[in-house]
Amino acid sequence: MERQQLFGDFSPVTKAQWEKKIQQDLKGFPYGKLIAHLDEGFDVQPFYQREDLKKLDFLQSLPGQFPFVRGKKSGGNRWQVNQVFPVTDPEKTNREVLQAVKKGVDTLTFVFDKNFQTDTDFLQRLLQGIEPEITPLHFRGVAAPALLAKVLQKLADPDKIKGSFENDPLANYNLHGIFNEKKPFVQMAENIRMFSMFPAFRSVTIDGTVFHNAGGTSLSETAFTLAMGSYYLQQLTENGYSAGEVAEKILFRLAVGSDYFMEIAKFRAFRYLWAQILKAFGVSGEKATTCLHAENSFRNKTVYDPYVNMLRTTTENMSAILGGVDAVSVLPFDAAFELPSEMAKRVARNQQLILKEESYFDKVTDPAAGSYYIENLTAGLIEKSWQVFLEVDEQGGYLNAFAKGFIQDRIEKEARKKDAGIASRKISILGVNQFPNITEHLEKEFDPMVFETDAPPEKNGVKPLHIYRAAVPFEKLRYATDRFAKMHRRPRVWLFTLGDLAMRRAKAQFAENFFGCAGYEIIDHDGFSTAEEGIKAAIKDKPEMVVLCSDDKTYEKEVLKVFDALKDKTIVVLAGYPKLLADQFIAAGMEHFIHVRSNVLEELQKFNKILGIT
Repeated sequence: MERQQLFGDFSPVTKAQWEKKIQQDLKGFPYGKLIAHLDEGFDVQPFYQREDLKKLDFLQSLPGQFPFVRGKKSGGNRWQVNQVFPVTDPEKTNREVLQAVKKGVDTLTFVFDKNFQTDTDFLQRLLQGIEPEITPLHFRGVAAPALLAKVLQKLADPDKIKGSFENDPLANYNLHGIFNEKKPFVQMAENIRMFSMFPAFRSVTIDGTVFHNAGGTSLSETAFTLAMGSYYLQQLTENGYSAGEVAEKILFRLAVGSDYFMEIAKFRAFRYLWAQILKAFGVSGEKATTCLHAENSFRNKTVYDPYVNMLRTTTENMSAILGGVDAVSVLPFDAAFELPSEMAKRVARNQQLILKEESYFDKVTDPAAGSYYIENLTAGLIEKSWQVFLEVDEQGGYLNAFAKGFIQDRIEKEARKKDAGIASRKISILGVNQFPNITEHLEKEFDPMVFETDAPPEKNGVKPLHIYRAAVPFEKLRYATDRFAKMHRRPRVWLFTLGDLAMRRAKAQFAENFFGCAGYEIIDHDGFSTAEEGIKAAIKDKPEMVVLCSDDKTYEKEVLKVFDALKDKTIVVLAGYPKLLADQFIAAGMEHFIHVRSNVLEELQKFNKILGIT
């Protein structure tokens, strides 16, 4: 039977033809408005075609081949399900760990408090019953690496023990501004020697999550994490190791945020660039691959509407997995405001297990390959991240760049731009600055650090990076309302709906969404037939705030009448900003307008102050 070509009857359509058709359909709307100008420094076109891939040289490589854009695995997309365990009581933590392994966790991370003293007995009790040749073990904050190495040596065959030991002095510099210029690298070299008996164990962990959680873009996170890796290579090769030996001991940890496609591209671009750096150091073949762990963003998690955090971590996990990482640590949905509950930890584990066992994300190598959009995002990140990496190099390397404030200034600038977008709702945080659950009220008292936004102090003239959750400014004013409502009546926003049905409903929904972000009670109405009827009802109800919701034609006729009747009894707000009428309303004494161009955060802070909420 002759095989038929499905698209044989269709002639190819060039990019120019598509653009011409789009311009016709736009009917005068500028085509350039469809081009997205990313914070990462490059543009995203409205559409891509096969011809947009011709200039991308990395497409010639296969999975498992240099420069490893498509991953280091040539068959399947296997990754490890990681769970993080803060270490307190060794027996309790041990029981939790063994249960987690039974429930599907592939790899374990132990986090020790820096001030917590451990001994051989403590570590043996902590690790009892764990098989490190099967379940890789990762250790953060261990103050005595020699002690850890001694315990691991007795635990299993050293040749088969897998995992990592966190050994990252620049991470401490990033967070605290404290650095002893020579001793850390001598100690790093000593730690590598100390763990050399474990060939599959990585003793240099580079934490790039701080750049994301301080508000940096995917580009900055990529460039600065690579710069840290390159700096370690330089320092450790000067301390007697070959670049190949060091490369085999490095583990990178990156954050994964909610920019779905960009995050997929980030991991692919990171592998490409690290392979090129290693090549410049004379490292080739499999040694030029990357050990890459992903950890959910802390910056975008919320206290209000916390179950939305599950949705955030789900899409983030998908991005990391499709991007080809080696392991994923899922942040429990309640980690932003309390010690994670058992339910939250279970959900975090099961998110990955569902993606693996039910969605088969582990079956296909590099699922993003060939996507015109993702391949071009990858190329854009490669180009722009490399430019920033070279800028760091021109500063004299990572340590000098940080000491001069180059890195902090760039991250802070990117964070402020994002914060401004959140304040004006150009960037949405579901449940916080958009579509809040107005029935949700926080009753319990929280640790003040949950809502902390103050930057850490400078140390020796060096400004540390500032990690904080992006939702905190909105959450602080809403939490203040919840606290206020324990001793006073919760402020009521009374929607004065009048005139055209469609417009008054649209304005009422906008106002409810707007003031719901501050935790005020919203009182809606079906609509008043006359302004006088609404005025009478408002005077009877005595709300703290009245919001006029209608169309511009009705505003022209009725606004001043309503304002004059209510201005001495309540706060009067207009939903919208009719340009032709605004000057007239302002001249009459109206002060409050809410509209799509409002800085929502600043407006709500102003209303809280007027209402006496501190």
